[in-house]
Amino acid sequence: MTSSASPDTVAAQWRRRLGLPDLTGHGRIVAATSLDTFGVGMFTPLSFLFFLLTTDLTVTEVGWGASLATLLSIPFSPLAGSAVDRWGPRACLVANNVLAAAGYLCYLLVDSLNALVASMLVVLCAERLYWAAWPAFVADLAEGAELDRWYAFTAAGKNASVALGGAAGGFVLGTGWSGAPLLIVVLNAATSVLTAYLFLRPSPRPRPAEGAAPEPKTAPEPEPVPKTADPPAAGEEAAAPQAGWGAILRDRVLLCLLASHAALTFGWLIPTVILPVYLVEVRALPTWLPSTTLMLSSLLIVVGQTYVTGRLGTVARGRVISWGAGLILCAVGLLAAVPAVGEGAMVAVVFLAVLLFTAGQMTATPAFVALSATASPPEARGRFLALFNLTWTLSAVVGPALVGVLIERHGAVLWAVLAALVSLGGLGYRFTGRLAPHLLASPQVRQATP
Repeated sequence: MTSSASPDTVAAQWRRRLGLPDLTGHGRIVAATSLDTFGVGMFTPLSFLFFLLTTDLTVTEVGWGASLATLLSIPFSPLAGSAVDRWGPRACLVANNVLAAAGYLCYLLVDSLNALVASMLVVLCAERLYWAAWPAFVADLAEGAELDRWYAFTAAGKNASVALGGAAGGFVLGTGWSGAPLLIVVLNAATSVLTAYLFLRPSPRPRPAEGAAPEPKTAPEPEPVPKTADPPAAGEEAAAPQAGWGAILRDRVLLCLLASHAALTFGWLIPTVILPVYLVEVRALPTWLPSTTLMLSSLLIVVGQTYVTGRLGTVARGRVISWGAGLILCAVGLLAAVPAVGEGAMVAVVFLAVLLFTAGQMTATPAFVALSATASPPEARGRFLALFNLTWTLSAVVGPALVGVLIERHGAVLWAVLAALVSLGGLGYRFTGRLAPHLLASPQVRQATP
């Protein structure tokens, strides 16, 4: 009797130590996310170049078309949130992948600027739907510390899949075959269709979180009956508006979370927007350095993300996010100090800054994604996630312009602005944690409280 139970207990203990979720019965979900991100990783290096290789459009036209399509896709985000609340995250993930596949296939027909904007708009709308649906989908699978472990696991898996996809796409392009770009787009569309099929099957019923499942297995069963029987149909109609947009926009805690995250997202400009220009163009460092640091960051996330998240399961999410912001702030300080060190030490300082940034990213990301999926009422989860993910748009639109204006002649001002925004984001999460300690408590504490 005891011998048969002990292996499961040992396995669960090791799983928690490594920060891994319980994947039993969720193989289709893992396969779907891996397949989808593999396709994205395969196409990402080609995303801008594709239209230059297959059309007569200029670099300027492709750039303007991409910017216009991004702006036009913004109003779709609230619609995506409403769709998730109405039809559920699983149905929206199926729709997201079908829409993405259609958009990618439309890329093959682009022969003008209008066609480029239209096809890119379809893909970007699919992306808006994904980011409103995916966190909500995972929140239906797990709760408490298990939820954070799920987000950490998928973040690590996505980084690995994107890297493998990028390598596969680079290999296909490296053959020099003229049809390689078209093949990559078709394969990317195919992975989206297969992902939609994998999500089409009903997912397993949500599993109770580890540690909380054995005790309340029989006791809570009578409780849901009075809860669903209590409010009559008229009461349900009265409660529906409270879970809409108005309930979110009037909730100061949710607004504080949105404002804090909007400021914090500017820190994520470092690896993709700031470093390539700053290191190569401004500081005249080797051209291989930005891509190498990005590869190092991705590798660290793949190897260490789940372990870091597993170790932080007893710490309040608001505090965890503020710690992550502090690490990113240290990275900003090191990068600002690069001109003050000798040429021989610059590369070492850059690598140390990237390590600190990646540690901050690994610390904060699963916590704020889990928080975004659990902060709002369940009936308005999709709407809040849509607003939460719109906060990334602010830094995506304002960030490149800010970097372009300041990085060459006013680098100190750029680093000061970036430090101020990251600090405001971290302090904002900490303030919100004090404003609503029950909401931003540690995942294990929230799991234990009914």
